[in-house]
Amino acid sequence: MKKVAKRIGIIGLVIVVLLACVLYTAAGQIGAIGSISVSSSPSGADISLDGVPINAVTPYTIQHLDPANTYTIELSLKGYQDWSRSVQVTSGETSYVSATLIPIRICTPYATKCIGNNLYRCSYDGGRWDFMQSCKYGCSGGACNPAPPRGYIGVTSSPSGASIYLDGSYKGITPRTISDVSPGWHRIKLSLSGYRSRSKDVRAYAGSTASVDEILDPIPPPGYISVTSSPSSAYIDLDGDYTGSITPKTLSSVSPKTHIIRLRHTDYYDWTTTVDVASRGTSPVFATLTPISSPTLGSISVSSSPSGAYIKSLDGIGYGGALKTPCTVPNVKPGTHVIELSLAGYQDWSTSVQVNPGETSSVSATLTPKQTSATGTISASSSPSGANVYVDNAYKGITPLTIPDVSSGGHTIKVTLAGYDDWSTSVQVTSGETLPVPASLTHVPTPTPKTPTTVLSVIVALFISGAIAAKTQGRKYKK
Repeated sequence: MKKVAKRIGIIGLVIVVLLACVLYTAAGQIGAIGSISVSSSPSGADISLDGVPINAVTPYTIQHLDPANTYTIELSLKGYQDWSRSVQVTSGETSYVSATLIPIRICTPYATKCIGNNLYRCSYDGGRWDFMQSCKYGCSGGACNPAPPRGYIGVTSSPSGASIYLDGSYKGITPRTISDVSPGWHRIKLSLSGYRSRSKDVRAYAGSTASVDEILDPIPPPGYISVTSSPSSAYIDLDGDYTGSITPKTLSSVSPKTHIIRLRHTDYYDWTTTVDVASRGTSPVFATLTPISSPTLGSISVSSSPSGAYIKSLDGIGYGGALKTPCTVPNVKPGTHVIELSLAGYQDWSTSVQVNPGETSSVSATLTPKQTSATGTISASSSPSGANVYVDNAYKGITPLTIPDVSSGGHTIKVTLAGYDDWSTSVQVTSGETLPVPASLTHVPTPTPKTPTTVLSVIVALFISGAIAAKTQGRKYKK
């Protein structure tokens, strides 16, 4: 019996010791760890470990790896070839892996192609098409079209010294030969102070010179018209256009020829006559206006803020910019009328007004400035790069990123990257300016496992329990 008890005790001790060895070895393996630091160019590549994605992008450090194993690191990035490498982890050390990703070729390096009238060239690695230039004469066959053969136009005038305009563009003064003219029809305009302008259409031919020779007619010095009326303060129209003046008035810089003068006065009939104006002479005009026995017409006094607005129309009939606020529109028929004002930089304004016979109705307009939409640009960057960018919660792309056509005013920028805390800020975009937004991302630490003291405690407890059990069995058999 003693032998049996002794054998049982020995077997128990052996089992406990073997179990302790196994568990202690496992504990030692858990405690001995290494790590792999993975980077890439460009950054932002997705990382897989032994074929399993770890939800992180480069640059990134994979921690808590068993040094007894060899690991396969795989990287993937849109537009680049997949990359992989086997890495041996050393206990207590960090192994470094750096990958230079190769772009997926979409074109032959340095090849060219046309997109519309723009020329593009393939990058050195075949990964993208880069803009080269806009082609003035079109693009075809991967090259800008050459300039078509050009011609010349020789321009002279009598007298010389006249300004030359080719299709509206200034080209110098006569005499002059204009070079580099495209074949086809063109318009030449000559202008010289004191002379009437002359225009002529001319056809240019490739490799030859077309000629333009013009005799300019002198402009006779202007004359004057002295206009008076009874009663005074009548509005003066010259050739159908309001002059901005009232009688008595001498109109200056009037071209020598026959003109039409019309006078308008509230409660008087319109008065019209013709007058011949001679160079440097003054032609007198006097009108006795006939009153309307029983006033049948009224007038409208118009003011605006700001002033200087034109009476655009009355009941849809244009005034051609003849009247400018503050002013009075005379001889308006009784009834309800619609008057419209116009001023550059402001919205058109209109209202209805009631006109009574023999009375002046008043209209005052407060003009509203036109609203112009304006945009700016946001230049977003991050450290590390390859982060996602959101503007007002709308995804825009990956850093580094330039975001054009952003409406001026306040916006919220958010930058996110796996393995890093989200980053956000509020910005103010100014029209026509580029706003830099740099984001410094904070890495999220991975918890480090604690030493497996619980395993060691279990080993000791099992060893003690086994010893006690063996001793107890021995005493039982001794009895």
